Amino acid sequence: MSKEKEFIEKISEILEVEPEILTPETDFRTDIPYWDSLKGFGIIVLLEEDYGYKMPVEEFLECKTLGDIYNKLPH
Repeated sequence: MSKEKEFIEKISEILEVEPEILTPETDFRTDIPYWDSLKGFGIIVLLEEDYGYKMPVEEFLECKTLGDIYNKLPH
């Protein structure tokens, strides 16, 4: 499994959707049903706990797609 696919699967759990509907181009705020700030907070926590990347809220707010978030991670 690629690192990107693994990332998408982890995000899908937070967003409560099937990973197959997510792509790096998915706009997580508008394309995801029932988006709320708690899901956003869950993503920020995931980044820190699973990837060791502490993303500032301001930086998270600048991201539009899942790919934007993924590309901020240290690779």
